[in-house]
Amino acid sequence: MPDVLQHCFGSPSTGGPATALTRFLEHASGSYPTMWQPGPAGGVSLGLIRDFMRQIRAQRPRLVHVRGLGNEGFHAALAARLAGVPHVLVSIHGSHRDLQQPGNRMRRAVVAHGLEPATLSLATAITTVCEYAARRDFIQRHRAKLLPPVPNGVPLPPPGRPHRAAVRAELGIGDERIVAGCVSRLTLEKGYGDLAAALVRLDAPGIPLDLVVVGGGDDDGSIRALFAGLRHIGVHFVGHQRDVAPFLEAADLFVFPTWSENLSNALLEAMSHGLPVITTDVGGNTEVIARGGGILVPSHDPERLAAAIRELIGDPDHMQALGQAARVNVEQHYSITAMVEGWERTYALLLGRQA
Repeated sequence: MPDVLQHCFGSPSTGGPATALTRFLEHASGSYPTMWQPGPAGGVSLGLIRDFMRQIRAQRPRLVHVRGLGNEGFHAALAARLAGVPHVLVSIHGSHRDLQQPGNRMRRAVVAHGLEPATLSLATAITTVCEYAARRDFIQRHRAKLLPPVPNGVPLPPPGRPHRAAVRAELGIGDERIVAGCVSRLTLEKGYGDLAAALVRLDAPGIPLDLVVVGGGDDDGSIRALFAGLRHIGVHFVGHQRDVAPFLEAADLFVFPTWSENLSNALLEAMSHGLPVITTDVGGNTEVIARGGGILVPSHDPERLAAAIRELIGDPDHMQALGQAARVNVEQHYSITAMVEGWERTYALLLGRQA
């Protein structure tokens, strides 16, 4: 009988919470059975709740760790309570209330102001992946159940960039060019409109810049179209990649102009490769960069974003120093070891045993 049963939306290594869980499972000191929610429930699903209850009763855990709010966590949290699990830990990795682009506003409102509060009420304990999330008003309403944050952890790659030359050659990027990398799902909320507008301001013969974008989405090509008018800056969309490391090795800096964020694995992974970052002063980005390794700019501000890019590519020594600081930051604060120890310490606290 396990002490802790893990729950997560998605499948192994797809999306932030699933990637963090996969890394935890690979490095944890013990075995943690996991129940995956492979896709959206399409509203409240009694079938999904029954399936989760069946899995929970088969495992008989003392604690279920539910990763996510709303559709990502509501069904598992309710199933755990109905199955009589003594401890239901809900960890927060994002919120529908942060979504800003056009879409189904009614559905977002139902999830953000219905399912998400219900999930928090079902929890016996709550934690976050960053201090920013813990301070938010809708979380503070449950502060009696709130535990210290457990930040995500990422691998620290070995020194050297063995794939750098090959990736650049494949993309047709010369050694003299400066490469800015960006890794995320291709949506407007990741700031691609702002990035395109910033690059328009930099698009001149004296700026030897290429942008490499790694990520899926953009089925209609609308994100790509934003960059179509650039003449001197090369833009390379390489799609979803199971392994982003070779593309980070090919880059000289990382640009992440997202409109909202909790704690981004993509940001931390870029920093672990020694890339200086330019990112927006939102959410967990702010506390990460406060520890070194990058430049913060306001969200929705192409002018400031362009100025920061111009500043870095015009000062190679500063770019190198920031990159070194970024790697040290990850090594000291966002390692996989620290993440594993944080979760296992949290479980031990809830289960009343020594960590």
